[in-house]
Amino acid sequence: MLDDPLMTMFAQVEAEQKAREEAESREATRLASMIGDNGGPPLAEPFGIKAAWLYFANAVELARLSVLHVRIERKKASLAGLVGERQTIMNRCIRRMRRAAGKD
Repeated sequence: MLDDPLMTMFAQVEAEQKAREEAESREATRLASMIGDNGGPPLAEPFGIKAAWLYFANAVELARLSVLHVRIERKKASLAGLVGERQTIMNRCIRRMRRAAGKD
């Protein structure tokens, strides 16, 4: 039965699938070790700010700074997305303009 070509192919596919799953598991473990608490690398400085005044903030101010920091980072990401979309539209228009001028 081991000489059956179909069984040989089946065993080979199973071995390849097992190897692929093990590679995916290793990659997931590697990536998990790089992820910090919020999905990013751990911050060396509070909120990524190296200002001397930050070390004189009290608990209430630090709590407010943490809220503001999250909002600022979210707005930065949103702005980056909008700028990228604008860049895409601009590039499309430039290509159309060049085609209309016969340059492309």
